[in-house]
Amino acid sequence: MNKFVTEQEVTERGVYNEVVSLLAHMADQDKNKIALRIASIAKTKLASVVRVLLEKLQQDEQNRVAIYYILEGVLQQDTGGLEMRLVNKIISLASEQMRETREATNEVKVAASNTLVTLARCYFDDVMYELHCHLKPPKLPEEFILVTLGNLSSAYALDCIPFVEVTLSTMFSMLELVNDSRMRQAFCGVLEQWSRAVRLFLASWEKYPFPKVGELRLCNHFLPVYSHVTSNWLTCEELELKQAVIKALGPMMSLLPHKEEYQGQIFEQMSWLLEQYKESTDVFHVTKSLSQLLEVSGEYKIPLPKRKFQAICSALHNQLCSQAKPLSMENHTELVYCIVQLARSSPDDLIAFLHSQLEIENEAVRVASLNLLRAIVGADLPETRLKKFLIVKAVKSTFSDQNATVRKAVLHFIRTLLSSESVENCAAWDMVAHVFREFSVSTSKLVLWPRLLEYVVPAQYTGTLKPLCRCLRELAEKKQQEGEEAACLDYGGPVKFPTPQGLLARLLVSRP
Repeated sequence: MNKFVTEQEVTERGVYNEVVSLLAHMADQDKNKIALRIASIAKTKLASVVRVLLEKLQQDEQNRVAIYYILEGVLQQDTGGLEMRLVNKIISLASEQMRETREATNEVKVAASNTLVTLARCYFDDVMYELHCHLKPPKLPEEFILVTLGNLSSAYALDCIPFVEVTLSTMFSMLELVNDSRMRQAFCGVLEQWSRAVRLFLASWEKYPFPKVGELRLCNHFLPVYSHVTSNWLTCEELELKQAVIKALGPMMSLLPHKEEYQGQIFEQMSWLLEQYKESTDVFHVTKSLSQLLEVSGEYKIPLPKRKFQAICSALHNQLCSQAKPLSMENHTELVYCIVQLARSSPDDLIAFLHSQLEIENEAVRVASLNLLRAIVGADLPETRLKKFLIVKAVKSTFSDQNATVRKAVLHFIRTLLSSESVENCAAWDMVAHVFREFSVSTSKLVLWPRLLEYVVPAQYTGTLKPLCRCLRELAEKKQQEGEEAACLDYGGPVKFPTPQGLLARLLVSRP
């Protein structure tokens, strides 16, 4: 053995021994603490730590998942200075182990895939090149090549844009060969994530560092794969595959309506999506796919065919009204978002639809419709600001309903309306009058009296003086009907009333 050992070799041995010792205790110690300790060593000795972990990944089959987890944590640091020999070793080893068809478990494949995605933060092109080396038709790729391809797009959407054409064209050439359900799910996962990446890119041109790609040209790459999926995979019966198809359809559909000749094909598939509400599927993904298409329709003012529009309104409304099974919070939120998007593209038709639903004497139907109209008003869309008089007219049709839940929904609507901008010329005073009537029905004590008097004199409330005085007049008349004593003010109470002289001066100054 050579007696003359360099300082670097001593350091290498020290790192090797410490990391090996830590790995040896994974069975009886906290794996997270061990991972943090090794990541801390890697801050100053990155290459040395990576070499040890790569060696152990090849030797220790039992602990591969844990070692990949540690390696992933190490690679989350700045790895830009890592020598390419080690980078290539990580890529080849992880790629090999996630493609093993016999010995490697799914847990190992997931861990190897995640490690590649993390490494791509600094070495994206190298990881993408490796994946494309295994996309060679007519041979189908291993499942986790596709899984990693989808996860790369999810993590680094804009970096994927230069690879859209080659990736989609290669995948299209393989689709005829894909008969296995799990592989179809994997293909759908890639289509979903890459569609989202393109959508994100189209929404943020200015952030993209590469030469601009034509919008239509970029979206056109999805049409062949979309056509194949909708022509051949929609009839699948397997639940997991159907869910994967549904999740992929929405993002793909949202890319295609930009071109008029594609719209008929897109709208045709909306009927299939709506039918899925009747199936025993996770309906949230149906709603999510619809929302992505409706978002584009509203953004680009793409009109929906009349019958499709009515079918969508009915399906969404039925979901909100149905008492067959409770809605998840995320699905409820997405359903309301869909309705708001419909208000962007066809506000008059949507308001008319909801008005027609309010005429149905059913608590669930009326409450759902009132809540949707409240959401539309609260969204303050340019398309609906001048339509508030139609919305108020629809809500007024429920004023005679004595159902407590409906009355409460009406009051929530009024609160949102009066808090919004541009309430002029929409019969807002009818709404205010209704609030007073509700107070008189609900309680003998009008809590607005006399507290509103506090806001008459301060200058910052000048803009509200006219409606304020009208409210106070109606309240005072109500109190006078109860008797002179009820109308008297208690100046010793907690409310800081303005003096009669102050009120008079304020009104005289404000008189037109």
